[in-house]
Amino acid sequence: MMPPSEPELVAITVTINGTDANPWARYQLKANPFPQIAKAEYEGAERALASLDGEPVTSAEDIRARLRGFSEEFVAGCIARWQPGKRISFRVSFPADRGAS
Repeated sequence: MMPPSEPELVAITVTINGTDANPWARYQLKANPFPQIAKAEYEGAERALASLDGEPVTSAEDIRARLRGFSEEFVAGCIARWQPGKRISFRVSFPADRGAS
């Protein structure tokens, strides 16, 4: 348990597919179908994040389009970490009471 003064955090893994193939296509899927949080209020955000690991990301504009509605800071962080030719992952944490807004 965390002390009452510290907010509960939600941590997720973001994966960005910079390769030239969808790693989920062999299962006839567009993206990872398994939610990390599994709460209705996060569903749209989780689908948007999962799309980064489906069909290959082709540009910074592609990331911006897939992450419409996310904070500019978060989108910029994703763009900075994206590596053409590689599939990369990183962890993100945010306060649980913040929700997916």
